[in-house]
Amino acid sequence: MANALTLYTSFSTELGLESHQLNTDTLKVALTNAAPSAAHTVFDPVTNHAVPAEVNGYTSGGYDITNLYSAGAMTGTDVTITATAGGIGPFRYVILYNDTNATDMLVGYYDYGSELTLSNADDSFTIDVETGTNILTIASA
Repeated sequence: MANALTLYTSFSTELGLESHQLNTDTLKVALTNAAPSAAHTVFDPVTNHAVPAEVNGYTSGGYDITNLYSAGAMTGTDVTITATAGGIGPFRYVILYNDTNATDMLVGYYDYGSELTLSNADDSFTIDVETGTNILTIASA
């Protein structure tokens, strides 16, 4: 199981500049085995995030979490990825990014602690974005 969502430093800056519309933008999750860095500000599947190719049941570019933002909190739906013959991975991190934004700005990531591989047909992996629980809460003073 992953730790809680770790936000990228750039996310809070971009949120303040109104670059994210969390209720209407499409947020996606994507798998990677490349360690996140504070220097990363946009989702880059070629250079920084090395996501698996679109094969064996994985959709390149990730999966929509059907996010909803209301009253200072964001929720989303879980995503289950099922491998077909050939498998998916390895991966350790799940990147959350804003696919609506022209530059695919990063939001945060989940760290699963060690590499995972879906090696057989029908192996599945669920990205628990905590449906019914806030993924992200913005407190006001």
